[in-house]
Amino acid sequence: MIRVVIERNIRPNHLEEYLDLIRQVRKQANHQSGFIAGELLHEKDKPQHAMIISSWENCAAWQQWFESEQRANTLKQMSPYLVEQETITILESSPILA
Repeated sequence: MIRVVIERNIRPNHLEEYLDLIRQVRKQANHQSGFIAGELLHEKDKPQHAMIISSWENCAAWQQWFESEQRANTLKQMSPYLVEQETITILESSPILA
């Protein structure tokens, strides 16, 4: 299993538009093979700094979603509401504590 952290900074006064789109993305991801779960978080005092943490069965499942036309179309719609491009970090279990 892997976890993917997507960090986005939303333009002021566009949080609602972003949230509408992120709900669509979540519904789409729920139907993606290999998707396990997802969570939207934001900084306590800065709701426009959003982080999505999703769990995937493996990198191949994430990559398929990442390259999907659905995700690309939604990200294109979302782009005007973002201050900058999203950053993505892929995390996997570490053997250090095993």
